[in-house]
Amino acid sequence: MRITPLILFTLLAAMVAGCENYDLDLHQQNTYKIQEYPRFKAPEGSVAQGSIRVDYSDLDGAEMKSPITNISAATKNGKKLYEIYCIACHGSDGTTKDAPVANHLDPRPVNLLEEDYVELTEGELFQRIIDGIGSMPSYRRDLSDREAWEIAKYTLKLQKRN
Repeated sequence: MRITPLILFTLLAAMVAGCENYDLDLHQQNTYKIQEYPRFKAPEGSVAQGSIRVDYSDLDGAEMKSPITNISAATKNGKKLYEIYCIACHGSDGTTKDAPVANHLDPRPVNLLEEDYVELTEGELFQRIIDGIGSMPSYRRDLSDREAWEIAKYTLKLQKRN
């Protein structure tokens, strides 16, 4: 018995199609950080467990208060986080003088020691870290709320207000 090319092509196509997952049933998930495990979407109507992200964009940052009570530990961790996320644009002392990226950005990142920024409340600093402003990106996906508060605490220390 001779196999016709049409039957051979059909069998080959069926075998190749069987190796691919076309239903996308939990095989392709969105990830938000490099090398992060896939995030599974919660079923409709489920109740959230663990931390819930709050949208702060409609709140007045001037009235927001930090939930952090251990200021020295928060400032110490805030410094580490500042060195990861902020130092490239704002510099080690907040003035942008030694910031490697600042000269290449338009508009230039703000000097955190200028009067306009020294007058910001801790809540306003937190809100700008979370939501971003101008050319500064939002760090909502990269930082937890606690980490953003810790960076705000460290920024206050840079401004000699803490």
